[in-house]
Amino acid sequence: MHTTPRYALIALVAALAAAVLLACSSSSAGPKGAVATLDEAMARGQYGVGVTTLELVDTSRGIEPNGDYAGAGERKLVTLVWYPTGALAGEPEVKDAPAAQGDGPYPLIVFAHGFSSLARLSASYGQHLASHGYVVAAPDFPESHLGTPGGPRLGAVTNQPADVSFVIDSLIDFSEEEGHLLEGAVDGEAIGVTGHSLGGLTTLLTIYGDSRDERVDAALPIAAPGCFLTDETIGDIDVPLLALGGSEDQLVRPSTVRQPYDVANQPRYYVDLIGANHIQFADIDADDSIAAAAVGSRPPEEGADGEGEEGDGGFNSQGCEEDPLGVDPVLDGERQRELLRTYAIAFFDAYLRDSDDAKSLLQDTLATSIDEAQVEFDAD
Repeated sequence: MHTTPRYALIALVAALAAAVLLACSSSSAGPKGAVATLDEAMARGQYGVGVTTLELVDTSRGIEPNGDYAGAGERKLVTLVWYPTGALAGEPEVKDAPAAQGDGPYPLIVFAHGFSSLARLSASYGQHLASHGYVVAAPDFPESHLGTPGGPRLGAVTNQPADVSFVIDSLIDFSEEEGHLLEGAVDGEAIGVTGHSLGGLTTLLTIYGDSRDERVDAALPIAAPGCFLTDETIGDIDVPLLALGGSEDQLVRPSTVRQPYDVANQPRYYVDLIGANHIQFADIDADDSIAAAAVGSRPPEEGADGEGEEGDGGFNSQGCEEDPLGVDPVLDGERQRELLRTYAIAFFDAYLRDSDDAKSLLQDTLATSIDEAQVEFDAD
């Protein structure tokens, strides 16, 4: 009987092992979980979604008096956190489910809600990102949320970038805390920020200007008033940016939603959803008259006459507003939110996971094949 020499068996085993490794690496074109096709971006991801509520207290900063509210010496941020959990978890979310183990840590995205809104009103957005392998932290800002003592204030936006930074600090700390629900879940080297309306402005203020948080690696402002941004404001900052809005927005001019794109350094993207309004980026199917009423019912603010509030660096928080018309949106609300989620997951996979597949999806299919979207970009 013929016997194979020992060295030949070793060589054969090594060759087979190399072939297996090559096959495994070639079968996955990008990081685990990164989207490569339109269908993948639109669909929920491979993970179930857990959700928990955290009460974060920043004792280093206070809240100023507001109407009949006397103020406070600390800032309390009730924060919803959506995160990946086991694939068999129920939908759309499971309260306090254990975080999925083995694939983490996951990129962190902070979501900033709009004026007189709540984080919960954008749950479908947070859930979608979490199902694709992101930890999404969404605070209710103490001076601009729906139940703000004394009433929400537009000018409070200048305090919110520091709130975002505090949330980032807190989530990283929890990830390093033994026994915490989020232990090992947060990748402090892959951080994104996104937000709707006033939260979109918060997003911009978190990456540009004196309140910049240099840990943020990608930003997606939604229907954000960005008219204050200039080439001088941007300087040499090159945080990847996707500015997204709707052509039928009756609260924020499409031109000012586009402004951050016009002055940003590459990589930069601008997405105009044709027929989309302002409010339906949140989980609300309505015309913009509801949001207009929320803005119109705010109490008068000192310095709101175009010179900016005292202490806000001269920025007039009302300066980018459009007189609301409240016309019916052309685009169905669920479709509007579906498109938001689709562009967002491709963008964050491209720049928080460094996925070439996601970049190709963003720059090819999503730039040319969505009838309801006009897309411009400048990226290497």
